[in-house]
Amino acid sequence: MKKIYNICFLLTLLSLVSCTPEEENLFDQSAAERIDAAIKEELSILRGAKNGWVMEYYPSATQMYGGYTMLVAFNEDGTADVSCDLFEHDKVASGEYELKQSTGTMLTFNTYNEIFHFFSEPSNFLGIGETGEGMEGDYEFLVLDCTPEQVVLKGKKTGNKMMMTPIPENETWEQYLGKIKAVAKNAYPALYDVEIGEEAQYTVTQQHHVFILENQDGSRKSLPFAYTVDGIKFYQPVTIGNQNVQSLSWDNTEMAYKYENIAIKAQPLPAGYRKYEDFLGNYSFIYDNFGAEQNVTLREELFNSSFIMEGFPMDIRIIFKADLGVISLESQQLEGSIYLCPWALNQGGSLTNLSGAGMIGMASNSAIVFLDNGVWGARETDSFIAYDLSASKSIFQIPYIVGMIKQ
Repeated sequence: MKKIYNICFLLTLLSLVSCTPEEENLFDQSAAERIDAAIKEELSILRGAKNGWVMEYYPSATQMYGGYTMLVAFNEDGTADVSCDLFEHDKVASGEYELKQSTGTMLTFNTYNEIFHFFSEPSNFLGIGETGEGMEGDYEFLVLDCTPEQVVLKGKKTGNKMMMTPIPENETWEQYLGKIKAVAKNAYPALYDVEIGEEAQYTVTQQHHVFILENQDGSRKSLPFAYTVDGIKFYQPVTIGNQNVQSLSWDNTEMAYKYENIAIKAQPLPAGYRKYEDFLGNYSFIYDNFGAEQNVTLREELFNSSFIMEGFPMDIRIIFKADLGVISLESQQLEGSIYLCPWALNQGGSLTNLSGAGMIGMASNSAIVFLDNGVWGARETDSFIAYDLSASKSIFQIPYIVGMIKQ
C-alpha cells in the first residue's frame, strides 16, 4: 500500500509540472545578443584608450626571438595604426582590424599591415627564422580579459599571452618609442656578467631579444624579454639566484640591468666594434677595383637589424650583425624576379642567389672594407649583379667591390 501512495504522489507532482506556465528564459537576451553586446563593449574599450595601447608582442610559440613593443591605436573607422621598437620610431603603418566571435572574442588584424604582419611573414631577409616560415608570429588573438586598464590576449597560433596597457596620454608615440630605443641603443649588444651582490655567478649573451644565461656547470637557459622605457621585462618571471624577477631597470652609469641586489652588467665591447647607429650616414661606395664610386646613404630600416642603402638603381638591404659589430651585403630579392646575386668574377663569373651568401663589411676608422663571408663555399664573392631570373638578363652590376668611405 505504501508503494501505491508513493506512486500516486509522484504522478501528482508530474501533473503539476506539466500544468505550469512555459518556463521563463534564464536570460533577458539570446546568446547571439549577449555575444554582440560583449563585442561592442570590448570594441569600445579598445577604441577608448585616447593615446592607444602598449602591446608586449612575442612571435614564435617558444618565444625564441624575444618580445617587441608595439604601439597600437584602434580607430573608429576599423583601421589600426601600429608602430614598433624594431622599426624607425616615427614609422606608423595602418591596416584593418576586426573583433568577431570564434569560441570567444577574436581580435584579428585582417588586412596587411607592414609593421604588424612583418612578424608573421614567411620571408627571411634578416635571417631570423626558417626560410618559408619567418618568425611565425600571430595576427589573430583570443581576448582573455578586456578592461580599460589592461587587455590580455592569447595568440591563436603561438598560444603566447600578450598584454596591452594604455600609452601615457602626455607622451607622443615618437617620445615613447624613443625612450625604449635609447635603452636598446645604450645596452645592446654586449656580453654580460650576472652579479648577485658582489659575486659574478653567470655569463649572459644576447640573441635577438633573448638573454642566454649560462650557469657555472655549462647549462643554459633562455630568458626572452621585451624592452621597456626604463629597462626590460621578461615574458614571465624568471629565477636568478634565489629571487623571482619580472623586470629590470637599465642603469646607464653602471652599464647594467638592475633589480635589488641583482645586476646584469655589460662587459666591455671588443676592439673595433661598431654599434648600429655608427653605420648610419652618407658614404662613397668604391668598386671596380677603385675605378668607380657611387654616393650612397645608409638609413635605418629595422633597428639593430638592417639598413637600406640608397644610391644604386634599386635600394639594397644591408644586414647589421649585432654580435660582431659589422655589416653584411648578402643575396636578396630586390623586386619581383630581380635578385641581387653574389658574383664571383675572379672565378669565372659564376653567380648565385644562395641565402646568406655575400660579403662582410668591417669598419676601420671612417672606412668599411668588404670581404667574402665564406657562405658560398669554394666560390668567393667579389662582386654583385642585379639579375632578372625570369628574363635571364642583368639589370645593373657592381663589379669588384672594395668598400665604403664615410663622407
